[in-house]
Amino acid sequence: MKSLALTVIALIIGLVIGYFLGIYSTPQPAATTTTPQTTQTPQCRVSVDAIKKRGKLIVGTDATWPPWEWVMGNQIVGWDVDIAREIANALGVQLELRDMRFAGLLEAVRNGDVDLAISAITWTTEREKVLEFSMPYYLESIVVVTKASRTDINKVEDLYGKTVGVQIGTTHEEWAATNLEKPGKASVRRYDKVYPYMVEVLRRGDVDAIILDRSIATALVRKFPDLKIAFELPGSAGYISVAMPKCAQDLKLVVNQVIENLIQTGKLDQIMQKNFELFLQS
Repeated sequence: MKSLALTVIALIIGLVIGYFLGIYSTPQPAATTTTPQTTQTPQCRVSVDAIKKRGKLIVGTDATWPPWEWVMGNQIVGWDVDIAREIANALGVQLELRDMRFAGLLEAVRNGDVDLAISAITWTTEREKVLEFSMPYYLESIVVVTKASRTDINKVEDLYGKTVGVQIGTTHEEWAATNLEKPGKASVRRYDKVYPYMVEVLRRGDVDAIILDRSIATALVRKFPDLKIAFELPGSAGYISVAMPKCAQDLKLVVNQVIENLIQTGKLDQIMQKNFELFLQS
């Protein structure tokens, strides 16, 4: 865990520096920084005032991604859950978590059914066309996981002719569809939930490999020694952020302040360390 801690700290420092120096530069509508969106505010179902009046922050998540979020006993726990709780505390309201399929999570945000989504969500230019994203709080990459006994899958080409599992609605599914399924190079099976479902199908041999974020893969191979990270997809590094409706600019300010404070105080690293160990012990 020491090496993981140092890696996380280095990534977090890089994210903060990059964000404030402009390295992380996503296209922002002019209204974000220059013109208050007064014409859109009355129609916006998600705002700081509305959340405070309601007395609770409604957060959507897919609780099948340990250590980001998973169900332990009758509670949802994880990195993102603790971060969501910090956001609720900053707003002075209670936290309500809604566990839902990842495939419908971003649409729930867009429709205002939840105030925000925090579920190891990778920022992409396509997603930002319809959603607002916070400053990043993690730099993630995508890996291929196989049984530890396999020695024949070490690069993308080794997946050709194989059966690969992915979660519906993720960037992993997009990559697999584009690079494996559409060219007819491999069979792709889609699943609603990662843990324990995708893990189980891999362990019993229903698929040859599954595609996951490195963070969850690292936790899973520690918990299940019969699995291993076979390789990382080239050029797969991406930023993890909180997703909100486009109109929720005031909420974005609060979320960014919370994330910045967690990073600068070192509390984000503590949250990550605590939940990583919690999953291994569960």
